[in-house]
Amino acid sequence: MNILLIGSSKFIGSHLLNKLVYDNNVEKIICTYLNNNLSNNFSSNKLSFRKCDVRYLSEISSIIKEINADIIIYMASSRYFPAPVNNEDHFDINTNGIKNLITACSQNKLNPKIIFVNSGASKLNSNEDNDSYTFSKKNSSELFHKSIKNKDILGTEINLFTPYGPHDYKYRLIQSSTIDLLNGKHPLIKNPNSRRDFIYIDDVIEVMEKVIFSNQKIETIDIGSSNPVFILDVIKEIYKIMNIKEEINIQENISEEEISFMKADLSIAQEKFNWHPKTSLIKGLSNTVEWIKSNYKNYYE
Repeated sequence: MNILLIGSSKFIGSHLLNKLVYDNNVEKIICTYLNNNLSNNFSSNKLSFRKCDVRYLSEISSIIKEINADIIIYMASSRYFPAPVNNEDHFDINTNGIKNLITACSQNKLNPKIIFVNSGASKLNSNEDNDSYTFSKKNSSELFHKSIKNKDILGTEINLFTPYGPHDYKYRLIQSSTIDLLNGKHPLIKNPNSRRDFIYIDDVIEVMEKVIFSNQKIETIDIGSSNPVFILDVIKEIYKIMNIKEEINIQENISEEEISFMKADLSIAQEKFNWHPKTSLIKGLSNTVEWIKSNYKNYYE
């Protein structure tokens, strides 16, 4: 089995690759990147890397024609927070990117299984004027499912809610808060009452593997804990893990972040795979904080 992984990142992509390279069912993996090349982290004869900008049909088309993969995993995504330099990236990467992939498969008369790794934000109500990120995620989801309905492609959409764990980006909530505390600073919590569906990375990868290698027909599957928690409670737990007794610095600014509540629907994961998250939030946060403390100098500085 040959796999094309489009848009790998430091975080989820690195954890997924770490599983796939050791899977006996996988013969070859081509991993594309735009800015983050993970090649220094892996040494495997079955793994190679290509640079690809999903905003350009010609680049995607060239790669999928060369690889002729059995499975394509599309993970390319624009950044939500901190915001990208160019807000048009949301539409160009999230919507046009998946559109380019579908078009390229059609033009090259290829019909691989496509795993579209999207965000739980795609299930939220939004319009382009007030939240271009969420709108682009929703729009790309609609495009993907329309193509499945029209039998242009075969595939599954994976909606990730709030993954966290080792190797996450330093600007994400748990990483940035822990790093601030390690440096003697207090993280500013702008949206303490925002509730997010946190899911530990090991649980995320477990479901992703099941979807990748499953022969079942699954159009959409959510990956989360289905147990949203307040941002403030997450920060309190980090303070507790790090044995910090000082008061948390809260500076509310709702306009900084439009998404205030997210919750995954685990019915498909339970029905198809009898799956439920194995890692509690307390255990996952402890693992993550300890990893950051041990790897901060080498990984984040």
